[in-house]
Amino acid sequence: MTYRFSSAEESSTQIADLMDRLQKDAEKRGWTFYIRPPSEVIPEFLEGYRPDALGIGPGGGVVIEIKARGHDLQRESLAKLAKLVESQQGWSFRFFYVSPSPEPKSDSSTATAVELASGLAEARVLLETGHERAALVIAWSLLEALARRVAPQQEKDLLRPLSPAQAVQRLAEMGYLEENDARRLRELTNLRHAVVHGGLSTAVPPDDVARLIHDLEDITAHLDEAA
Repeated sequence: MTYRFSSAEESSTQIADLMDRLQKDAEKRGWTFYIRPPSEVIPEFLEGYRPDALGIGPGGGVVIEIKARGHDLQRESLAKLAKLVESQQGWSFRFFYVSPSPEPKSDSSTATAVELASGLAEARVLLETGHERAALVIAWSLLEALARRVAPQQEKDLLRPLSPAQAVQRLAEMGYLEENDARRLRELTNLRHAVVHGGLSTAVPPDDVARLIHDLEDITAHLDEAA
């Protein structure tokens, strides 16, 4: 019998792995890293708010929040917190969004139009509230879901995961991406890899994420027209 992690268990594992990478990254910088930091190390400007993690270095640090898919994104609260932290000299706010892999389905079904629309809305919220890194992660998961959806039925039956590069190639081969757009997205895979592996210093241009979301909206629109 093969044991499959539940979504909650997988999210917990992903969060633990992410915390480990973030801690190693902070320690390389010579910072002190706290998971669920005690009250005595929380900066006064947070007014008693307890973040998921803190990285504290000379003259500042980083406030870290991590949410799992399915949790309320609390758009206004996140935006307020980000604005508060970023207003402090030497401090930055980082929001990470983990999304457990969907459990394989016996009928090889793929993401529905409702699921895709919901995911796009999540990505938009994240981007609009200044969380480009998290928006990139969820948007890329949608790109891979779309690539699986347009696959020939015999390939869907195999339930094989696609790498980011393979997902882009699939969408290009099936006519959903122009070659120049596919080339741009292939270049974006390096940024995606850096973000999902917890690189705190990785800058994510908002325009790149916005264009990715626009690409996804175009593809879903074409799928709706063909349905």
